[in-house]
Amino acid sequence: MADHYGDLPGAAAYHDARGNAAWSAAGVTDPQRAAALVRASSALDGIYGNRLAGRKTGGRTQVLAWPRIGAHDYCADEDIPSDEIPLEVVNAAYELALAELQAPGSSSPTVTPGRLVKRQKVDTIEREFFGPGDGVSGTPDDMRPVLTAVEDALRCVLSRSGGASVDILRV
Repeated sequence: MADHYGDLPGAAAYHDARGNAAWSAAGVTDPQRAAALVRASSALDGIYGNRLAGRKTGGRTQVLAWPRIGAHDYCADEDIPSDEIPLEVVNAAYELALAELQAPGSSSPTVTPGRLVKRQKVDTIEREFFGPGDGVSGTPDDMRPVLTAVEDALRCVLSRSGGASVDILRV
């Protein structure tokens, strides 16, 4: 059963075409690339799974969110075949895998929500915090950095019901 979207040759071609030299840098091994692709695929499903139309073709035993029954391409206004993993999803996995290769675990960081530093002054040391009591949620999802390349790749396959067309992916 597949545990990641795309494949290593596809990822290499994708990153080579975009000049992302870090993917094929000396000293980076295929097992490292494959592990980054697995982490990226899992993070994509975790972050965006609830925004996908339809349901998994293989039910609960299917590891990844794709392929899906009832999925839709909102840009082309076409249904996505139930045996297809959209290129948009594969490309998003490649983008996120590059971030994972450079900083393992960055797409699913371990965080402890709480008070965040709003301002920090170095001379005479002054720190100001803010958090839930100040109207800031501070959830783990709020603490993920944004990777707009993933947002751009997924915009056509995410469900548009219930709000904005795309949530921000934080890596």
